[in-house]
Amino acid sequence: MNIKKNGSLRLFVSGIMAGTALCAVPALAQDASEASGTGGDIVVTASKRTSSTIQDTPIAVQALGGDALKDKGAVDFADFYHAIPALSVQDEGPGDKRYVIRGINSAGASTVGMYLDETVITGENSQDGGGQAPDIKLFDIDRVEVLKGPQGTTFGASSMAGTIRYITKKADPDAGVNGYVQSALRATKGASLGMQTDGAVNLPIIPGVLAVRASGFYADLPGWIDNRFQNGANAEKSKAGRLTARLQATPDLTVDLTAMYQDVHQDAKNFYNKVDYDGNTLPSNYQADEVRAPYNDKSEIYNATVNYKQPFGTFTGTVSRFVRDTEFVRDASLAAQAFFGLPHATTGRSALKQDKHRRVDSGELRFASDFGGPFQILVGGFFQNENRDYRSSWPKADGTGNLSNSSADLLLDREVSTRIKERALFGEVSYEIVPDLTFTAGGRLFDFKLEQVSNAIVRAGGAPGAGVGPTLHTKDNGLIGRFNLAYKLSDQVNTYIQVAQGYRSGGTNDQTAAAIANVVIPDGYGSDSLWSYEWGVKTTLMDRKLFLNGALYYIDWSDIQVSQQATNGTLSFAYTGNGGKAEVKGVEMTLEARPIPGLDINLSGNYNTAKLAQDNPVAGTGNKGDRIPYVPKVTGSASINYSAPIDSLGVEASFGADASYQGGMATKFNPAIDNYQTLSSYWLVGLHAGVNKGPWSVNLNVTNLLNDQTTINYNEIVPGVYPLGYYMNRPRTVSLSGLVKF
Repeated sequence: MNIKKNGSLRLFVSGIMAGTALCAVPALAQDASEASGTGGDIVVTASKRTSSTIQDTPIAVQALGGDALKDKGAVDFADFYHAIPALSVQDEGPGDKRYVIRGINSAGASTVGMYLDETVITGENSQDGGGQAPDIKLFDIDRVEVLKGPQGTTFGASSMAGTIRYITKKADPDAGVNGYVQSALRATKGASLGMQTDGAVNLPIIPGVLAVRASGFYADLPGWIDNRFQNGANAEKSKAGRLTARLQATPDLTVDLTAMYQDVHQDAKNFYNKVDYDGNTLPSNYQADEVRAPYNDKSEIYNATVNYKQPFGTFTGTVSRFVRDTEFVRDASLAAQAFFGLPHATTGRSALKQDKHRRVDSGELRFASDFGGPFQILVGGFFQNENRDYRSSWPKADGTGNLSNSSADLLLDREVSTRIKERALFGEVSYEIVPDLTFTAGGRLFDFKLEQVSNAIVRAGGAPGAGVGPTLHTKDNGLIGRFNLAYKLSDQVNTYIQVAQGYRSGGTNDQTAAAIANVVIPDGYGSDSLWSYEWGVKTTLMDRKLFLNGALYYIDWSDIQVSQQATNGTLSFAYTGNGGKAEVKGVEMTLEARPIPGLDINLSGNYNTAKLAQDNPVAGTGNKGDRIPYVPKVTGSASINYSAPIDSLGVEASFGADASYQGGMATKFNPAIDNYQTLSSYWLVGLHAGVNKGPWSVNLNVTNLLNDQTTINYNEIVPGVYPLGYYMNRPRTVSLSGLVKF
């Protein structure tokens, strides 16, 4: 299904946006009685078998409640990940992030599985820098679950480090008409005033039998980075809509349908340069680009899920379609000057333009038992078909920075079509050996096939390309396992030991593209895998006033997929290969305390050493003892919130603060590698205060209070040719927001 042809869904989204804007009120907050953002009382479905609280789930899982996300004024992933220990990110702005859990990060497919409810939205394994996932906007969300450690037996190949699940609010036939509307004004230092609004409504069509829920989101977030074409060039405009329906056909049979559309646009990315292409100093927060470089990211998600409950267990069937279209432009003027002798300010003014269409169809049928005895099972089958069409062109641009549409102005042009099929059978068997001591063994039998063909239309420099290349194939199959021993020592203490395996399938390298640059590379790379060994403890103390959880883990990672470079002496070309081994040793903890009514204190932290355990096979690409790129040794966060009634005003007031720390890291294995850069540690501090009365609430949030401008990533183009580009967190932002529930 092509997004550009889907007018009806766009009309739905536009209608939701208009209705939300008309009903918007200047407020935002959560009721004090609602669940804490990361508390052990939050119910999760991480096992796919039963619902249980975080404290009763014998794996490392954390969750953020939807109302707590509203309270923070969170828009997307960047607004919450600092609160999760062992979760970091390789960040290049909206829609261009690679998620990292417990130090597992490398080229190739994503190492973190991504789901919206039952729909797979995991980042792909090529042409996107390796596994970048869509930034799901946080509207009408029930919770976000972060599962740490390999989840491959239940969630598939790219969940080798963990899984992130966005769980949305569902239509409810048993509830009346209800919903919410919220709106916010956002002031970012160095930018003009922005706004955000979202809302939802639940409509019972046949009470107790059928209901629909419609929700929408719109944000206009002004930018703080200028370029020669406009001020605030990195402004982000986003809109999204979601429609769900629930049919309670019988007391035992439920059908859920979901359709979602999301559109994110930026006129420029979030980086700035310190000097222009001639080496002259630039003003602060200014881009050197000589060509307009917009970014567009559009996604569609469709899902149908059927649940049939019986006294002995639940049957679940689900089918999904995920469609994503991205348009990415990157200035290539200096590259044209360096490689083809075309002056960057005149005949070399150009850009690399990458358009990508991706469609993922997936489905799963599973049975989760409820036998009422010591023996339980989970068994299921999974399929996924993926089609990708990718075009990379290098057009020239005019003096206004706009790209030429003429084929005569192309310095390079190629197309790549990829088809992937994956099939899997999975299952788990649990047995309660003695009361409160349960052993679980699980496995996943998988089969993966990839087919790719490239078409070199224009060779680098403008000459005709070689045409359609050979069809490349890769395949993989095997069995991975998970073993878990959980023991409930008492009502207050749960502990578990887990041994689990994770894997990623291999892939192909585009030899046709390399040939355009007169470079020879291998036609593909193999799979990599890891074993994780973990001991965890979860404690619930002081009559549920204190939750203290911790885990120790060791990960043995083999045949790492790594980025390598081939060169003809003038041009370099990146490709993916297999490295050696790595080891990760880590410890993490979370604490939530509720010492008195209304006071909530959260502390969390992670320490790990993620290093190569042997030299990579290609000399200089990584040596024993090198730290894994984009993995900080230490991450941590703290927050405090207090709420209490103000009887004289008849309102509930709350206020609090939060702080997060991310340790230093590097962008490559060692300084001998081109474009190796270090990233310093930094703190982010926030404040919030609010009042609520019945369905109304008003909230004031300040993020990045100290306006920290530490570089969080670098814009990597051509080493030694381009001036460095610097990414940073959003500057200090003050938002005044409001919420009304009905």
